[in-house]
Amino acid sequence: MYLIILLSYITSLAFSSDPAEVFITVDERYFKQNAEINIRSGTNLDIDCASTVIGSSTVNYKWYRSKTPYTSQKDQRVQVSQQKNLIALAEPSHSGYYMCLISSAEGYSVFTPVIHVIIEYFDIVTEQDQVTIEPYEKVFVLKCSHINANPPPVVTWKKDGIDVTNINSGSNVMHVTGKVVDKQYNIEVNDLLLLNYQDTFAGTYTCDVEGTGTYFRGRTSVAKSYSVKTAASNSLMPDNSTRILFIDNGGKPRVGESVTLRCGASGYPTPNYEWQDTNNVKLTTSDVYDVLETSMVVKSIKVSDDNEEYKCAALSGGTKSVEPIRLTLSDMKPQFNKSMDNSQYNIPGATVIIDFGLKVKGNPIYLWNGINLAQFVMSEDGSTSDHSRGVLAMNFDDGILTIENIQKNASGIFQCIAYNEAGMVTQYKTVIIRDAQPAEVAHTTQSNEDITVLGNNIHSVRGANFTMQCTGSGNPTPSDITIDVPDSSSASVTSSLVKVNKEGKYIGNLLIDKVSEAYAGNYSCCTHNYVAGQKNEACITINLAVEERVTVTQNSPDTDYTLVIGNMVYGTEGYPLSASCKATGLPRPTISITRSENSCGTVSTITKSNDIEFTDQRIIQVDYESDDCPTDEFQCCGENTIQGTPYEHCYEAIAVSFVKGAEPHEVRIENIGTLALDDSSLVSLMETLSLNCSAKSFPESTFTWEYRNTGSSANVFQPLDNLNFQTSLTKTKGFTFSILNTDGVAGDFFTGTNYEFKCTAKNVFGGTSVIKRIQITTSAANEVSANVYLSVGIVLFVLALIIILIMYIFFLISSGKKNKSELGCMRHCICKCCEPKDPPVVDPHPHFDYKLLTLEKVATNSFHVPAYSHPRLVPVDTSDPSTSRAPVYRELEQMTLQSQSLQSKTMNKYEELF
Repeated sequence: MYLIILLSYITSLAFSSDPAEVFITVDERYFKQNAEINIRSGTNLDIDCASTVIGSSTVNYKWYRSKTPYTSQKDQRVQVSQQKNLIALAEPSHSGYYMCLISSAEGYSVFTPVIHVIIEYFDIVTEQDQVTIEPYEKVFVLKCSHINANPPPVVTWKKDGIDVTNINSGSNVMHVTGKVVDKQYNIEVNDLLLLNYQDTFAGTYTCDVEGTGTYFRGRTSVAKSYSVKTAASNSLMPDNSTRILFIDNGGKPRVGESVTLRCGASGYPTPNYEWQDTNNVKLTTSDVYDVLETSMVVKSIKVSDDNEEYKCAALSGGTKSVEPIRLTLSDMKPQFNKSMDNSQYNIPGATVIIDFGLKVKGNPIYLWNGINLAQFVMSEDGSTSDHSRGVLAMNFDDGILTIENIQKNASGIFQCIAYNEAGMVTQYKTVIIRDAQPAEVAHTTQSNEDITVLGNNIHSVRGANFTMQCTGSGNPTPSDITIDVPDSSSASVTSSLVKVNKEGKYIGNLLIDKVSEAYAGNYSCCTHNYVAGQKNEACITINLAVEERVTVTQNSPDTDYTLVIGNMVYGTEGYPLSASCKATGLPRPTISITRSENSCGTVSTITKSNDIEFTDQRIIQVDYESDDCPTDEFQCCGENTIQGTPYEHCYEAIAVSFVKGAEPHEVRIENIGTLALDDSSLVSLMETLSLNCSAKSFPESTFTWEYRNTGSSANVFQPLDNLNFQTSLTKTKGFTFSILNTDGVAGDFFTGTNYEFKCTAKNVFGGTSVIKRIQITTSAANEVSANVYLSVGIVLFVLALIIILIMYIFFLISSGKKNKSELGCMRHCICKCCEPKDPPVVDPHPHFDYKLLTLEKVATNSFHVPAYSHPRLVPVDTSDPSTSRAPVYRELEQMTLQSQSLQSKTMNKYEELF
C-alpha cells in the first residue's frame, strides 16, 4: 500500500503562483518492513529512500542520522548522504536513527519514517587488574562500564565464580543500575560497588558479558577481571556521613506488570534502608508492595501508578540521605483526534493554526512536513525569504503549527509526525488559502424512502425519522449555523441540532424523530462569516410538509346492543345500529361508498381532525333500523394525492345483520385443569387453577369472578384481584366465554381445601350466575403422576417388542436363507418383493464392470464380502440386463461362482485401480 504524503493541490483549485502539481509518494511498506535493521559491523549498509516523485523536474534526497529518534527540526540531525540509496561500509559509529528528506525544486518536501540501524559487534578483550582495598575506603569501585559491544550486552558480576549481581545479595556489594545521583566516586552503570571495608571482600572478581541482538546473541566473554586484596590496617573511615549513590526505577513497566525499585547508598556503619510513599509514610510488605533491603517491588502496576513518586531513605551513624524515585509507565503510542476535519480554509493574510488534538502518554517528538518550510519567514529569528509564504511558528511541545500572515502560495498538505518509544503516527491537514467569499447556505437534505426533497421543500410521511440538513460555505469558513423551528410546540427539536465543521463548510443536522403535523411548517437555516471585519449572513427557508397515504378501516362502534367481529356488524332486533368505515391520510382523503340496489339505511359523511394524534379522517356512516333493514352490505374506498400521485385504498365489504336479543343463559363453569379428566372438582396444589365460564347471549356477555373458602368463618364471596389471577374474554355471535387462571400454581394462593367459584354473566337484558365447587388436593397429584408413569411404561414396553421383532427379521435375512419357508413363523412378515430370486445362469466368459462402492452402501445392502474381493469393488456383468440392476448382494453371489483364474484376474484389476 503506497501512501501519498504530499499533493501540491487539485487542478481545479490550482493557483497561478504554483501551477504545477507535485506528487511525492513514500512506499510505506518498505519503511514498515525495515523499521529496524541489524547489520554486522564490516558488512555493507544499504537502505533506500523508497519513494516516487511525479511532476517535478528536480528532486533532492538527504539522509540524516541521529543517536535517538527524538530529535526535532530545531535540532537537525547529522547529514550523512545526498543519494536516494544510502550505501556505506557498516562501522560502529553508524548505528542510529536514519530519516530521508525528499525535496522538489517547486518547494515541496517530505520526511520519510525513521529506520533504526543497529551495527552489531562484540569485540571483548579481557582486561586484568590487581587492586587493594584500604579499611578507610567507604566506597570502592570495580569498573565495567565501557564494553566494546553493541547492542549492549547482559552484564553479570561474579566473585570467585559466584554471581553477586542479585539485587538481594546484600547492601555492601552492589551492581550499579539505573541512574547515578552522586558523582563523587566516578560511578557509572554496570560498575560494582564494594562498600564499607570488610576482610571478606578479598577474592577474584569478573565482569562477565553475554551478547544480545541478532549475530552475537548468547556469546559470552569476560570483560574485566580483578584480583582484590584487603590491607591489614587499623585506619578508621574519616567520614561516616550517608550518601545515596544510585537509584533505579526499574524501567517503564506496562499496566499489570510488577516493577523493582532499587537504591544504593554509602555510609558507616552499613546503612539501614527505608521505603516511603510520596507523603513520607513508611511502607511495609503487603498485597501491594514487597519491601526488601535495598529494593522494593511494586506489584501489579495500575494506570494510576504512572508518575507516582516513592522515596528511598538510607540511615547510618545519625545521618540520613533521601532520594525520590519516580515510577514511570511505558509510553503509549500517540493518537490523533480522528474526528477532526482534515481540511482548513482561510484567506490571504489570516493566521492559520494547525492542531490535531494529540493524545499521548509520554513525551513525543513532533516533525512537520509540507510545503518547503524554509520558504516561510521564521518567527524565531525573523529571517526573510524571497518566496515568503507567511510567518511560521512551530511549537514542538504540543504539536501545534501556527502560520501568521499566510499567503495563497502556502496552500498544500502539511504532515505532522508524532512519535515516542511506543511508536509513531502521522496525520495530514490540507490548508487551502483563497480569496475571501461571503457566507452562503444551501439546503442539502437527502431524499430516502420516507421523504422526498424538491429544492427547499421536504415531503415526509407521518412517523418518518430523518435528518434535515443545511450547509454553510464561504471563505473564511462560516463560524456557526442555526436552524429555527416553525413554532414553539416543536421547540424540543432544537436540542437535536448537531453542528459539524468539515472541509471548509459548516453543516447543521437537525434530527427529527417520528414526524407528525407538529413538525410541519417553515424552517429557517442561517450561517455567517466575517470578511474584512464585517459580518456576512445568509439564510434560507425550508418547508416541511407531512403526508400520509390514505388507509380505510372498519369504524363501526361496539356498543351494548352491537357486536363487531372483523367485517361483520351484528345489531340487536328492535334497536338502531350504526355501521361505518374510516379513511385516514394527509392531505385529507376523500371517501366513497359502494352499495347494492336493494341497500337500506341512511348514509352520512363525517370529517374529523384529531389534534392529539394529528390525523385527518373522513368517515362514512350508515344508520339502520332493524324493522326497516334486517340485512345489508356496503364497501368503502378512500383516495388522496401526494406530490401529484393519486393513492387509493378499499376495505373489504362490511356485512350488517340483526339478531334477536337474549339475556345470558346456559351459563356454566368447567374445570380445564389436568385433574379434571379424573374428577372435574379436583385441582392439585402443584398445578395452575384454570376455569372456563361460558354463556349464550346476545349481545355478548361480560363476566365477573368471585370466590369463597367454604371452611372460612366469613363464608362470603370475594372478588378476585388482578395481581394473582388472570382472565381472558372471547366473543362470538351469540356465545361468550371467559377463562380464569391463577398467576402461578394453586398452592401459592389457596390455604384451604374446599372453595366455591362464582361466575356472573351480564348484558343489557339481564344476568345469570353459576357456582362451581373446587377441592384443592395433594393426593390427586400423586395419583395422576402414577397414571402418567404407567402410560409411559406401557408405551416403552410396546416399542421394545417392536424393536426385538425387527431385529429378529433382520437376523433371519442376513443369515443367508433363500426361501420364505426357511424363515419359520416369520415368513408371513416377509413381502414377496423381499424374497430372493433364483440364482442367475453363469456366463462362462462374463464381462465385468468394476463399480466403486462406499462402505455405507455395503452396509445398506447387507451382504457378505468374499474373502478374495476388495471391500469397495464389486464386479457386475453388464451384458445380462436381468442382473444389471439387481441388489448388490446378487453381484457378490456371482463373484463367488467364478473360477480361481477369474479371481486372479479380478484381483489384478483391483490392484491396478488402487
